[in-house]
Amino acid sequence: MTNILRIDSSVRTGIAGKVPHGSQSRKLTELFIQTWSEIDSSIHIKHRDVGKNPPQLIDEEWIVSEFGYAESEEKAQQRLQLSDELIAELKWADLIVLGMPLYNFGPPAHLKAYIDNIVRKDKTYSFDPNREQPYIGLLDQQKPMIILSSRGGHDFDHPDAPFKNHAEPSVKTAFNFIGIQQFHEIAIEYQEYGGELFEQSALDAENLVRKLVLQLHPTINT
Repeated sequence: MTNILRIDSSVRTGIAGKVPHGSQSRKLTELFIQTWSEIDSSIHIKHRDVGKNPPQLIDEEWIVSEFGYAESEEKAQQRLQLSDELIAELKWADLIVLGMPLYNFGPPAHLKAYIDNIVRKDKTYSFDPNREQPYIGLLDQQKPMIILSSRGGHDFDHPDAPFKNHAEPSVKTAFNFIGIQQFHEIAIEYQEYGGELFEQSALDAENLVRKLVLQLHPTINT
């Protein structure tokens, strides 16, 4: 049995190929789940759709609740309830599959709101000032994270790219901070170009997703 947490962050709620103007990143997360289920019918899936249902932004009430200054424990628990649910899903999962479009060189704002809700002291990381590296991630280091992304342009990760991709690097930094060390990345590019370049990029990404499932499946506890 494999527990898979699927996170979609595209504000396009449809899947490319099924609805007009559907999401390419959702197409990849859907393919990942479908391919895995074909070889492991016992999988359990939780779907956190932050593109369709964005988490509430952290605010002053969230901060005072997190750091113990709320008017009451009950109010703190109420404000942090969603955050606790998101963290419980991460701990439950054997692997995390994230669908993420590149929006203006970074991740969608909805995904940043999600990350702000899951990075919590003594929940997903601990702090020990006596250590040379005082921050310790608390999620299972063996838990793989698969980042399936889509981009309008191409080659944003090239050293000479005039405009850099800050999406995958920022997301990987946050999840690495809370303990994740194994990342796999697949991207569809050339979406704004369309035509053969885009079609080939999409086809290559889909093939890589299928290969990745076959690679990962034997390594996950069943």
